[in-house]
Amino acid sequence: MPSRTITTTAEELIPRNRLRKSLAFSNEDPTINCFIKQERVATPTVSTTDHDHRIAAGSSISLNFSNDGIEAIQDRWTIVAASGTPRISFFETEEVIR
Repeated sequence: MPSRTITTTAEELIPRNRLRKSLAFSNEDPTINCFIKQERVATPTVSTTDHDHRIAAGSSISLNFSNDGIEAIQDRWTIVAASGTPRISFFETEEVIR
């Protein structure tokens, strides 16, 4: 899984991908929460009070085409950290093999 550090400034985590079938996000930090949001706007608006999901410290979240719908899977996702610079890892599957 690729991973990177996140800051307290909202930023894109994963761009829109029309071939995506599933997503998984994992917060590798043992103490800091992260917040993610499905967005289509150019400037991320995700915050600790305006988000779709909280990824608690040390936990994961997964989304798939069957349970969460096409828009949730294929849209762009943004992220922000509650504090510090936690590391988040992510994984996606696609409909085609490249």
